Amino acid sequence: MKYSLNTGENVRHRTRSQWGIGKITSVNSCGTVRVVFEGNKILSISKGINYLIKVDNQGNKI
Repeated sequence: MKYSLNTGENVRHRTRSQWGIGKITSVNSCGTVRVVFEGNKILSISKGINYLIKVDNQGNKI
């Protein structure tokens, strides 16, 4: 199943659950995703589609 990540969506990292829920602030054409996680931790994740899971506001997988 293929899906895409879009600005404004809630996500969590597949292996770093301690980062909590993040909100996507930008996605560039190369697949780099910029996310603000809980506690204002801002990260740019190359090939973000491989590491991020879409979630709802409670952190449940969509």
